[in-house]
Amino acid sequence: MEKKFKALRTISVIFKILAWFIAVMTIVGFFGMLVGGAALSQYGSKYGAPAPAMMGPMWGIFMAFYVLIVGAISFISFLAGAEIILVILAIEENTRVAKTPT
Repeated sequence: MEKKFKALRTISVIFKILAWFIAVMTIVGFFGMLVGGAALSQYGSKYGAPAPAMMGPMWGIFMAFYVLIVGAISFISFLAGAEIILVILAIEENTRVAKTPT
């Protein structure tokens, strides 16, 4: 029996690839913001820009965790979208098989 809806299967694969790309970039962004954000937060007051009380090294840490949370939500959303497409296709296949008399 031939597989139908090849475009939906392709979209599902693309969503999975995007999900894993987002996961990798989230981890890179998390560590980059964790190290770089905390290190670069000192330069604002050093070079004359008045820094509010919140703009200390903790700000870089907060932003790193924000990147981690948003990236995790995006990863889960794309992966869930890919899996939903595959579940709907499986339901369609099983319905088609059950409908045909043997």
